[in-house]
Amino acid sequence: MTDIRMMKHVCVLTFSLLLLAGNFLYGQPPKVDKTAEWFQQGYYILNPAFGRTTTEIAFARRLSGRDSSINPQKTFLAGATANYLPQNSPAARQFDPVISIFDYKTRQFTLVDYGWGPAFSTNDNRLAYAFQLTPLQRPDKLYAETYKGNTIKIFNKSTRKIEEVARPSNNYLLDPFFVDSLKLVYKTGDRVNGPYGGAVSFSEVDLASKKTRLVRQPGIKYRLFELMGEPYLIRNQLTYTVYSPADSGSGMASEYRHLLLSEKDTLQDFGIRKFTNLNYKFAVNANQELLFLDDEHFMAEDTNYIVSYKKERLVERRPLPPDYFRGYLSPDGQYLFYLTQNMEGYLVNTKDLSRVKMDISAKDLHAVVWSANGNKLALVQDHESLAGTDKLTVFTIR
Repeated sequence: MTDIRMMKHVCVLTFSLLLLAGNFLYGQPPKVDKTAEWFQQGYYILNPAFGRTTTEIAFARRLSGRDSSINPQKTFLAGATANYLPQNSPAARQFDPVISIFDYKTRQFTLVDYGWGPAFSTNDNRLAYAFQLTPLQRPDKLYAETYKGNTIKIFNKSTRKIEEVARPSNNYLLDPFFVDSLKLVYKTGDRVNGPYGGAVSFSEVDLASKKTRLVRQPGIKYRLFELMGEPYLIRNQLTYTVYSPADSGSGMASEYRHLLLSEKDTLQDFGIRKFTNLNYKFAVNANQELLFLDDEHFMAEDTNYIVSYKKERLVERRPLPPDYFRGYLSPDGQYLFYLTQNMEGYLVNTKDLSRVKMDISAKDLHAVVWSANGNKLALVQDHESLAGTDKLTVFTIR
């Protein structure tokens, strides 16, 4: 116990010295402004995604069913300034996720279609999403069977038309991602752990030629599917994360190899560990260094680090603040948003580890999303007082 206390004191001292040195060399901590908030009583907010050049953020809005005072038929279309939903009765689909676009500057709120995982094109002219084919029935559990037959659709913001661009031969499609304005990557889902679903392969469709190609086929290790993580654009090439089973368990592996891959090479092997979602756990900075949050440890007393790699070779390991609990790197690696165990939020400049405390609620955090350029951050948390209601908060960083 004495050794653990001493190690914690050493970490605190080390971080303090680094903070002082960083402030001297690089200047002031980042500045954060709360830009906008949005919520609708009785609804969850899922899968938020920023536009690249606009003040829009898209998400899936879904009735929570936890507020008994809500009348879904009356609230379903409430607050919408534009509605492009199919003309069939909303009553039949009131528990479905609805792809929505919120402009946090003009406060316009648009309902697009029924689906999940919205993604803006690189020029923001289109919005892709996974269309929910079968209406959900309360209290549906979101098993793999729930998504069966789901397709990929695109909403053209200029023409206000919706087009289906990919259809599954079996199972379902999910998580579209634009490589450029006319090329779209998406995943195929399957049952991977009993009734539960997961992504098992990547495909790409060319929106001009309508041709589709397989980017990565399903892989089996230890009689289990390799799980597909998130796609990224790194150095202008398509990359993606893969979680490859490292052992055999009952229905799922207890450990996975965490990989960052291009179509031809392994760009980074993060090693074998318990399953950890790598989204916002790594970033590539202006010096082409890969930054990684090494924060998965067996002991709470273990030090967390931000680690730098260059061409898979370790460059530097810097200890994170002693109160760090979990964090999210901006896509360019310039900033780190992290939480303490007491749900206090901090924004850190990764160059000098200077930080600023953010004005956030102490309620549960359900989603964190960065804009592509790292100057916007959105959080989805429980509303402070309304049952079954999520609140979206947008921050601007300078």
